[in-house]
Amino acid sequence: MHKNVMSGVSDNVVQAGVIAGGVHFHAAAEARPVPRQLPGLPRGFTGRESVLAAVEAAMRDALPDTVPVVVLSGMGGVGKTTVAISWARRTAERFPDGQLYVDLRGYGLDEPLTAAEALGGFLRAFGIPPERVPLDTGERAAAFRSLVAELRVLVVLDNARDVEQVRPLLPGPGSNVVVTSRNALIGLVVEQGATPILVDVLDTEEAHSLLRAIIGARVDEQPEATAAIIRLCARLPLALRVAAGLARSAPERPLAEVAGTLADEHRRLDSLDVGDPRTAVRTVFSWSYHQLPADQARVFRLLGLVPGATTSRRAVAALTGVAHQVSDRLVTALAEAQLVAETADHRIGMHDLLRVYALELAEQDDPEERFQAAERLFDHYLHGADQADRLLTPNRFRVPLAGRPVELPLFADHAAALAWMTAERDVLTGLCQLPDPRLDVRCWQLAYTMRGYFFLTKDWDAWIRSHERALVATQRLEDREAEAATRNNLGLALLERGSTDAAEDHYLAALRIFEELGDRRGAGNAMGNHAWVLHGRGDHEGALEQANRALRNYRRCDALTNAGITLRSIAIFEAALGRHSAAIDHLHEAMAIFDEHTSVLDTTMALNCLGEVHHQSGDPEAADRAHAGAVALARDLGSVFEAARAHRGRARAAVARGDPARAVTEFEAARELFARLSAAEADDVAAELAGLGG
Repeated sequence: MHKNVMSGVSDNVVQAGVIAGGVHFHAAAEARPVPRQLPGLPRGFTGRESVLAAVEAAMRDALPDTVPVVVLSGMGGVGKTTVAISWARRTAERFPDGQLYVDLRGYGLDEPLTAAEALGGFLRAFGIPPERVPLDTGERAAAFRSLVAELRVLVVLDNARDVEQVRPLLPGPGSNVVVTSRNALIGLVVEQGATPILVDVLDTEEAHSLLRAIIGARVDEQPEATAAIIRLCARLPLALRVAAGLARSAPERPLAEVAGTLADEHRRLDSLDVGDPRTAVRTVFSWSYHQLPADQARVFRLLGLVPGATTSRRAVAALTGVAHQVSDRLVTALAEAQLVAETADHRIGMHDLLRVYALELAEQDDPEERFQAAERLFDHYLHGADQADRLLTPNRFRVPLAGRPVELPLFADHAAALAWMTAERDVLTGLCQLPDPRLDVRCWQLAYTMRGYFFLTKDWDAWIRSHERALVATQRLEDREAEAATRNNLGLALLERGSTDAAEDHYLAALRIFEELGDRRGAGNAMGNHAWVLHGRGDHEGALEQANRALRNYRRCDALTNAGITLRSIAIFEAALGRHSAAIDHLHEAMAIFDEHTSVLDTTMALNCLGEVHHQSGDPEAADRAHAGAVALARDLGSVFEAARAHRGRARAAVARGDPARAVTEFEAARELFARLSAAEADDVAAELAGLGG
């Protein structure tokens, strides 16, 4: 019998290691997607032909049956990422099965991305259901290699910190890999035969071309000033790009004046060597910043406070506390000045060196003003996540939120809410890790609000990391109720990851706190969750006892949806004990509650449970009727998994009735749907089909 789980609509029990019967956001795909993840190129990219030729030669000359790997190394701001993306975009047609890109965040303000997180993203990009992504890093790496073994895929691993971060992300022969890093990553050369290529500063003609692409004809009309700018920027692409952006924003200013100001800035910073690229970066950043009007300069500084690689324009408006139209104008001006970049999906990002510089400047501001900006940003994301969660998990118990809504995003439907949460994931999880204790209430509430999204996407790493920080926040606050709620949700993530003992510790701690506080609903959640721990260990009697305790709590506090989900769990535990009649009665009782509260997904799951119990009890006719009802509801709901589960149940009922033709039809339908989800059940169904013996 399929082990039933929470639909994501309440804070009730979920069990480890099984597919959620919820709506799968990838379920409508008819075939495995082909990821096209390469970012666009920045304005003014030019030259680099010798480096690009070296990359091409390294890929072409790789030994047979090896993975061609190129490591582009060099200092920050030298243009490694741009070179990698340029080569990748030129050759994309050679990789018809997909182009993967990930920023490993090896250098910068944010925590580096783990190999496990990157692999999870790769697997999901190929349409692997989140619940089918393995938990262990090694298992994820093996699954990724297996997935692309027969494919032609390009993998771009940007901004890597060390070899350990890269090694698990390498595919097998047939695919190509480009890595960028400030480190030479010699270990990859030794272990994998990777080709190291140093990306140096531009030559003089390439530097001219970059300036010409951004500034225009003035570059050729004022050659001496142009040469001075190139010298003062040490031919470093990032420095040249920022200097050109500021020159372009003031077309009336002679380039000689720009060069003179740069020279003055060099002297102000007491640089020892005008040609030192590190000095060039600091000089150009400082000069460019001092040229900004006060309102633009303020936005630039505050952007250093935003965690994550990119953010939305609406979030920038919240951060700055000005009207959306005003912040849009200011951000556009910063983009023209090459101090921020706008991605293809209209998000705002900064080079990590620029972001570090912006944060340095922000830390010189009035601390209270800086905190108020962080608070506004947090409120935007906290209340925005709450709005999204109301569409993703509409019947969930909610807590009153701190702060106030600021520049809230608008969501037309479930898909739009999910897309926003996915786009903002790095910022949301990054906010949970801000160290200021004054944000502790918002921290735990944001983690609590994101639980529905995490459950849907099975993003265990971010779920656990955010909730561990939230737990620390609740303990600093000495908020026992918040601590118990956070422990409950952290336990859920740990249980789903297979850390049963750790999950049990959190559930029991939460239960003690809830009971001390007299919170029946919270205690019911902890009991119901702990019941699945016991069930997973084979203690079905203990699981049944805990679930019944939870049910009594829910009924006392009129938490009917939770009660219905718990009744469904009770039926599963009873079926495991062979008490089929009681299980059937409890499933009908649960469905009555779901019908009253229009919880269609829960009804669908209950119907499939009912069919499985009838099948176990030897009543194939009743089993077929229940699964037929689940097929119809699942089709309308869009839950491919529950539809597949229902077809499989109908096939088994047909076998029991002696109707092999019908069984073949239903098994084929189930196998096709499970295969669409890349679910392991597809192989199980194929084995059952083969077992029919013709």
